Amino acid sequence: MTEEQKEARRLLKKQVKEQQRIDLEKNQKQVSEIRINIEWKKSKNWGYNPNAKAFIIFKDGTYEESSIFKCSGFGYDKESTVISYIFNRYLKYKLWGLIESNERDLTYGIRLNKTNPYFDFAIGTDCYYNISKKIGGKFKKIASGDMFVVYEYIDICHNN
Repeated sequence: MTEEQKEARRLLKKQVKEQQRIDLEKNQKQVSEIRINIEWKKSKNWGYNPNAKAFIIFKDGTYEESSIFKCSGFGYDKESTVISYIFNRYLKYKLWGLIESNERDLTYGIRLNKTNPYFDFAIGTDCYYNISKKIGGKFKKIASGDMFVVYEYIDICHNN
């Protein structure tokens, strides 16, 4: 096999893998509700860090409990970062829907590039109220204390 053929084969494999990722995101199970539990854990190096876990109810009646999403460090909004991890894991199909509908009126925190749309990181938790509205849902804080906070995303759009 020539070098050109090897390169063409490598490129094709990369394109196939990328298309598989896109297809998986577009065809995610549709979400009815997400409950996000965030506990703040003390770190020697980074102060308090969020550990988030989500409980997801899908429109087909099934449910899932996520693994723990964590972040650490200084200089950015850590709480909204773990929320973005959860939104990116379970609600990317909503962003693909916005792309397909040719949406132009974007909300801060939504990135709609044509090959990898995503919910932005470290933008502030308050942004998720407008983001949720834009994607057909409602986001609200349902409980909080000194070392925890609980949020809920509910899908209110009936024609996904």
